[in-house]
Parts: sequence; C-alpha cells; structure tokens
Amino acid sequence: MRLLLTPVLFFFTLSLCAQVGISGNANFHQFRTNANTTQTQNPHEQLDNGWEIGVNYWFRLPTKRVEFMPTLYYGFAKFSLDNTRGLHEAGFQLKTNIYLFDFGGDCDCPTFGKQGPQLQKGFFLQLSPGYAFYHAEGIFGQAQNNTGFTLGAGMGLDIGLSNLLTLTPIVAVRRGFSTYSKIETSDVVGFDMGTDDTGLTTFQAGIQLSFRFDHQKY
Repeated sequence: MRLLLTPVLFFFTLSLCAQVGISGNANFHQFRTNANTTQTQNPHEQLDNGWEIGVNYWFRLPTKRVEFMPTLYYGFAKFSLDNTRGLHEAGFQLKTNIYLFDFGGDCDCPTFGKQGPQLQKGFFLQLSPGYAFYHAEGIFGQAQNNTGFTLGAGMGLDIGLSNLLTLTPIVAVRRGFSTYSKIETSDVVGFDMGTDDTGLTTFQAGIQLSFRFDHQKY
C-alpha cells in the first residue's frame, strides 16, 4: 500500500508547483536469461504485455531546449502460464528530452506558444537513466524482491493543445541491468537446471499529458 501511495503523494505535492505531467504506457516485455538451455518450463519466464502509469515534474535549461522530467512510475504484467500472479515494477527515471530541431529555442513557454512547424518545435529524443524495484509473485506463493539500475531511450512529439495542456505520444525502450527474479528452471523432461537470473527489457508505447499552471511567466 505504501508503494502505491507514493506516486499519488508525489503528484499532489508537485501540483502545487505548477508544472507536472501524467503518462500511461503499454509495455511489451522481453526477458533475458542466463540459463544454460532455452528449453525451460517455468511460468515466470514468459510475461504478458503489461501497463504502466507515471507522474513527473518538468524543468528545463534556461537557453537551450533540453528539458528534464524526474518521473515516478508503477507497472504490472501477468505471467503467461500463471495469470493469477505477476511482476510488479516501481521506479524512478530522470527523463531528459533533447529537441534536435529547436535546440537553440530559448522561449520558456509551452509547445503551443512556440513559433514554427509542429515537427520542428515538438520532436525530441529522450534519455532516461533510473532505478527500479521488482516484486515477482512466486509460483508457490514465495514472492521475490529485487532492485537495480535501468537505462531507457525513446522519442516523442509534443502536440500543444493550449498554453495549459500538451499531448505527447512517445515510444521508448527500457533495459534493467539487474535481474527481476531468481527463478528455478527445468528442461523439457522436468530435470532441474538450477536457479536462473532473469533480466528484463521493456518496449513502450504511450501518451503523456503535461500541465502548466505558471502562465504568468510567458
């Protein structure tokens, strides 16, 4: 419960500061395994597509279009062969947007207020180092908790709907450098292959809504 309340409290606090965003992603997972065989039989090795929500705070460099969004997120995906259990992931990312076609833009205002074509002023590349907490629900009721660093990259396009609201479709990928679960593996005849360290790469497609309530600045 405490883990779920943290993003809510974070968003409420930052709402008072005026420049915030919320996001939702569809997650497509790909696991990496250190097992000696690919013919393993374990429901934890296959993750269904999942979902993710996040909240962020926005600030930028004063004279260049490099924008920063410290982000808290929570995601969930079920195990394919045991869909009563799943993988919970919560973490922090320092998302950094670099606007290649408008890098010298120094207007501290939303995309809606910037001059120029939508692609020029709205397209960006994103880097997002971070840290994640994994909670894998065990097949026999034995949960496993793991943590580790992550690194993400992506691209998106800001679509200014007004000086208050910006809509941003984003595609990204995030790789975890630690294992999300230490699971027991077996071959096709049930022979125990030992413990497998399983890492996670997540491909994402999502939408972000950004709100700016500091209109007196521009």
